[in-house]
Amino acid sequence: MFSIPKKMNPCTDLTGKYCSVDQTHNNVWFLAGTFGNIIPVKRKCVVPVRKAIFFPVLVKEDSFTEDYDLREEHELRRRSKDATDRVLSMEVAIRDADYTREFRLQTQEIQRYRVKSNVFDLVFPVDNVYDVEAGPTRSVCDGFWIFIRPLEIGKYFISFKGETFLANSFTKNKMKKTDVYAPCNEIIDKDLFRVEVSYELTVGFEID
Repeated sequence: MFSIPKKMNPCTDLTGKYCSVDQTHNNVWFLAGTFGNIIPVKRKCVVPVRKAIFFPVLVKEDSFTEDYDLREEHELRRRSKDATDRVLSMEVAIRDADYTREFRLQTQEIQRYRVKSNVFDLVFPVDNVYDVEAGPTRSVCDGFWIFIRPLEIGKYFISFKGETFLANSFTKNKMKKTDVYAPCNEIIDKDLFRVEVSYELTVGFEID
């Protein structure tokens, strides 16, 4: 996601028009979150059949390019861990169009799906989402993810939201400078980071 330019990045998308950008995995379809929002973001997306679906609830990513006060990989890991440790609430809901099947997860249940990545190579493109210098860096992620099996042909609604307390002054200053959602400034002033996204998914076509 960070390697996709800002103008067509799925995380800055308010409608779902960029839902299919860089969807190259044979078996998995990825849904994006946001960089923080108060007003819920609602997207529509068409998903191929026989694709599992993978999406973030709350995730903290750090890299040497963004977090220029850090020098060592263990510092990256610690910063992303500290932020993820301060999650206040999360919620996920998945249902079909007829409400015949509905699945919900709350904070305590979602805690089971926390994943900490290894430090990995990341290349920021020109006109990237954080307006940082283009080029290679090292990055790490720590957060909560949902991975669901392929859905049958039909229409579905997936929503997720979460809230995190921001205690790190560097992170707050970085987000004030780079966040693409203007409403996030209000969130930062209150030391809270919020995400709320819903998807209307149509499952039922093939991609060659």
